[in-house]
Amino acid sequence: MSDRKEVPSLLQLGYDPNHTEHWDEIEFDEKINHLGLIDQRLKNFRKPDIQIRIGDTIFECHALLLRCYSEMFDELDNERVVQLPEEKVSPQAFQIIYDWMLSSKADIQREHFVEVFVAAEYLRIKHLTDQCWISMDSTEALMEDRAFLLYIEAARHQQAILKNMLLKRICAFFLPLVATSEFTQMPLDDLSMLLKSSYIGVFSETDVFYAACVWLREDWDNRQDSVSDVMHLVRFALIRPSLLAQLNSFDADERIHDILRNETTKYLVAQALNYAFSSNSFSELPEHHRRTKRLEMQKPVDRTWLKDPYCSEEDGELGALPFTEDDYGYEAFLERLAYLNRVRDYWKRWEKVEISAETLLASSWSHSGSPSYEPDEMSK
Repeated sequence: MSDRKEVPSLLQLGYDPNHTEHWDEIEFDEKINHLGLIDQRLKNFRKPDIQIRIGDTIFECHALLLRCYSEMFDELDNERVVQLPEEKVSPQAFQIIYDWMLSSKADIQREHFVEVFVAAEYLRIKHLTDQCWISMDSTEALMEDRAFLLYIEAARHQQAILKNMLLKRICAFFLPLVATSEFTQMPLDDLSMLLKSSYIGVFSETDVFYAACVWLREDWDNRQDSVSDVMHLVRFALIRPSLLAQLNSFDADERIHDILRNETTKYLVAQALNYAFSSNSFSELPEHHRRTKRLEMQKPVDRTWLKDPYCSEEDGELGALPFTEDDYGYEAFLERLAYLNRVRDYWKRWEKVEISAETLLASSWSHSGSPSYEPDEMSK
């Protein structure tokens, strides 16, 4: 029993347990940032809490990291095991993406690029897909041969938009490409996209015609029904009238006679001859416009024209004449392709030429005699 009536507490006596004099003067060691701790845990794969299965490959991961970047994972309900379709997310792509998530760098490696792009779209990783598009928008990194190499990957993954974008970036590399098996193995839809492009670089439209012949003849039994579709991709009105006359009279390499006998080919050659004759004779007269309208002829659209600044007529195999005059034969074209295969980067010396289709057509009459045909007969 206490001898005092009331025994006060320290709090009642004014002692504040939450206030200690000079406490603020204590120098504590610097605290380790929790972000650093989390980063170490993630990078050291300590106690992963989600398993990703792709085919026979298993990845032990941290769900938090996946949820931070991927909208798809963020919408899952705390699953411990997730199976991903291998055709959408390859093991290589997932590994690259997970490493990208762990890295402080934003850049993307070229290796397995399309696989990563396809996987990022499926996983709905917006920042990564944006980075991919930034890479693909680079006309310096992805042009010419580099664009076509990426096209091959895009084709393998059936990425139509990406394929079409890349095919439109082929210019001076067009002829070296025609010399390869990758060109002859292109499906018709992709060939059409390529030959429709006004950006492909050629020395004359004859290059495009012979390139089309190369593709058709590579698998003639299965492609002969595509002659009409392929010939519509050639801008015959840009071909020299003297060569058009040869094509019209079958005075050309026997190997392409089956193509020339096709009704569509004959019609397109005839239309081009009529256009050449009308343009040369009546280009400034109203009759010319009425005639071209009656024959359903349109003004030819330019390709990207090339020249070899280092060549002269005396330079031999690839002298100026074969590359500037377009009434050469199919065999000469094949020899040219063989040369481009032997001298891999020869095409890099070529330069673009600013010249219009009208100028080309006008100059063709000054370089060659009038074609041996009757224009009225050709329009029948």
